[in-house]
Amino acid sequence: MKITLFINALLGLLISFNAVSAEPTGVIIETDMGNDIDDALAMDLAYKAMDEGKINILAIGVHKLSPTAADYVDILNTWYGYGAIPIGRSQTPVYNQHQRDYTIPVCAMRDSKRKALWKRSKQGGDFEDPVTLYRRVLAARPDTSVVFVSLGFGTELAKLLQSGPDDISPLSGRDLVRQKVRYLSIMAGSYGAKQRAEYNVVNDIPAMQIVFDRWPTRIVQNPFEIGPKVKFHGNKVDELFTWTKKHPVIDGYKYYMKMPYDRPTWDLLSIIYITHPELFSESEPGRVEVNSKGYTFYTPDENGNVVWLTSSDSQLRELDRYIMQTISRKPKKFKNN
Repeated sequence: MKITLFINALLGLLISFNAVSAEPTGVIIETDMGNDIDDALAMDLAYKAMDEGKINILAIGVHKLSPTAADYVDILNTWYGYGAIPIGRSQTPVYNQHQRDYTIPVCAMRDSKRKALWKRSKQGGDFEDPVTLYRRVLAARPDTSVVFVSLGFGTELAKLLQSGPDDISPLSGRDLVRQKVRYLSIMAGSYGAKQRAEYNVVNDIPAMQIVFDRWPTRIVQNPFEIGPKVKFHGNKVDELFTWTKKHPVIDGYKYYMKMPYDRPTWDLLSIIYITHPELFSESEPGRVEVNSKGYTFYTPDENGNVVWLTSSDSQLRELDRYIMQTISRKPKKFKNN
């Protein structure tokens, strides 16, 4: 009996040690920051997961045609205490004229002395070519250790897959992804009762066709339908953020639409999946085809590399609680200055 108790205690210590010493998941995030406020809200969750030691943001790529999208990401990195995170800015950004770009007014904010309100960590020349950045980051990482997150269009992911060997790595982009990436967590597509050409896909159809056809590792697809079922509650902003007078995400939220409003959480869910997969249900494996009009078609296939997500009522309630509780929490490195 004493030996059994000793062995059980030893096993418990080993499990605890492994849980504490486990390396955070390396994450690369792709975003069309400025098109919808859910990108900014998703980044808050990513920084909070970094605060908790669950993930390590290795790089952030921006691919919206905007004069301030990359600058806004730099503001976020700096404000949350992670100014050293490298930022890629697309040389072929995707244009969409129908979305209000909240990054412009936030980046232009001034203090009482008319100086820039938000601190930055980078100058314009510090923004890199995303594919070069991703190849460098991937080449330096252990095999199957990186999770890619796509919160926008596919332009840079497609270019990465099509990239060839270079001074960074003798591998093609597709082979480099196959060797280094565990899976791609992507907000894209639609499988609801009403067929729709989802925003991220229809605005970048050729690139998304390449991504779904050629991505060599597992794809976890977060389709349109879950996001509207879980919303960020704008009417709670004033009561939940009394701990600061300025907040680059909440200020962006206020600029994006007339307050108060609730916003679906599309992009947030692809971040949450990394650390809380239990809040989702997965389809059986399959394959996805993107047609010429931007519609996605899923076909079950036991050899396929795509699963798509749903959430039960209980999972949706927990997602709602987690999102509001996490975003309203002070960042670990917060300084009220």
